[in-house]
Amino acid sequence: MKLLKNKYFLTFSLLVFFLLLLKIDYRFVEEIKCCQDDHDYYMHAETIAVDFDFNYDNQLEGFENKRFNDNGKIAPKGFLGTGLFSSPFLFLGDLLNNFQNSEVFNFKILFYSLSSIFYFFLSIFLMYKLLNSLNINANIFFLGLLFFGSGLPYFAFERYSMSHVYEVFSIVLVLYLSNKYYISTSNKGLFAFLIPIAIGFSLLVRWVNYYVIFLPLILKLMFYQNEKLTEEKKYSKHIITSSIFSVIIFSFFSNAIYGRITFNPQYVYGASGMMKGFLMPEVSMVDYFLLNLKNFFLIIYTKEFGILWFSSIIFVGLLLTIRLFFVNRSNYLLNTLLLFSFLQNFAIVLMWKSTASSYGFRYLFNLIPLSILVYFYFKSIKNTKLIYYYLITFSFIGILSLFFFETTEMTQLSLVDEMNSFGRYLRFTEPNYLIGFFFSFFEINSYLKIFTTSLFGSIIFKLIFLIYDKNQFISILSNLGLPVNNEDFVVYLDKINEIEVYKFVLIIVIFYFISKKIVDTHSAHD
Repeated sequence: MKLLKNKYFLTFSLLVFFLLLLKIDYRFVEEIKCCQDDHDYYMHAETIAVDFDFNYDNQLEGFENKRFNDNGKIAPKGFLGTGLFSSPFLFLGDLLNNFQNSEVFNFKILFYSLSSIFYFFLSIFLMYKLLNSLNINANIFFLGLLFFGSGLPYFAFERYSMSHVYEVFSIVLVLYLSNKYYISTSNKGLFAFLIPIAIGFSLLVRWVNYYVIFLPLILKLMFYQNEKLTEEKKYSKHIITSSIFSVIIFSFFSNAIYGRITFNPQYVYGASGMMKGFLMPEVSMVDYFLLNLKNFFLIIYTKEFGILWFSSIIFVGLLLTIRLFFVNRSNYLLNTLLLFSFLQNFAIVLMWKSTASSYGFRYLFNLIPLSILVYFYFKSIKNTKLIYYYLITFSFIGILSLFFFETTEMTQLSLVDEMNSFGRYLRFTEPNYLIGFFFSFFEINSYLKIFTTSLFGSIIFKLIFLIYDKNQFISILSNLGLPVNNEDFVVYLDKINEIEVYKFVLIIVIFYFISKKIVDTHSAHD
């Protein structure tokens, strides 16, 4: 118990945890290649940070018909917001590459990959500040556990060039600024102006997150309904002016990137066929309702990343929202807005009928901040001890799942078409992931892969290379009877050998200060 209260021990433990979670497979690359969602968001960041324009001819050269193409106007299908948020990191990385350029683990990729981690931790910190300003006794470790056990860290620590961390950050920012507006006396006009801009940027990250518009009202109905807010009507002009300004900004970006002003995500993403398939005009209303109800419950309990098992805070948010809607009818407007927020996102999953070819039900991850808010709101009016223990237990399971993901054949997403939980034949699916995750605990190769694919493992190997050269090290492993002829392992060692020591030192220093900040925050709270 003394160790758990020791700041140095906690800091070191967090540092090791973060370095083990931080994966190298998407980082030991020279460039992010065309053509998929990862590259879309990278294209936006690169054209802003390096080219200083919205012309994607160089990024999509030879792949003009692979993404958005309207009469020769080419662009990524992925939306702009992620690139906007990450572009300062890519700019800095590209700048440093001019002084010291290397192929593997170059500064451009390294700093770009750190962007998602920065916004991930900033989301936790702002959420922590928000909860405490609402007089909610939030523990930073418990809050961190909810975030880390949600599935979201996969898109911060491994597949960093996706939008989900940025979605969460932008939503937390809207909530944080809204609360600042409600409690502020001297800067109320400023926050009134900033809220619509934050909403606009949140929609730029993902156009279909329509419920974000209602977040300021949801927060007010939750925590300030019975309070008289100071001169609130006085600041409506700031909100209107800022809203118009945000629409103008959105329109400018739309025209610059796609050659026309549009607010229709289907025009950009080209997913109109999915909507038609989802509506299913050929079946009866009863059959349509029953099918989607079945699929709705599948999202909750399926062995293929069901939120009951692997995204516990989202499951709790959904459960409590339904409970509030049907049982607690004292605030009909709040309950309706909350239910709409969840159902809108679940409808997207129901439309695609998949986990979206990656870890977890990633289309639901933007609900994490709202789910946390719902949990603490419900906690203030009813005892939630059982829910609390469920969240702790299954958040730990969610964290373990991140470590064991793709460590064995049983936890590996399929590379060929396979029937998923919803009956669709798709690549990158694993309908029995829960079972595979359980059995992976008993596979020694799982632990070896967790170690070798982590930054922690890479650092250990780099330290060894300071004593032995690569060939000596391989010879030692061979004498121990270990299989060292694996081509991927040899390439992996070559890459580590190429990377400069100071880059590893830089990462260690960054995560040390993050760990120290978390521990200091926890100590100050206690």
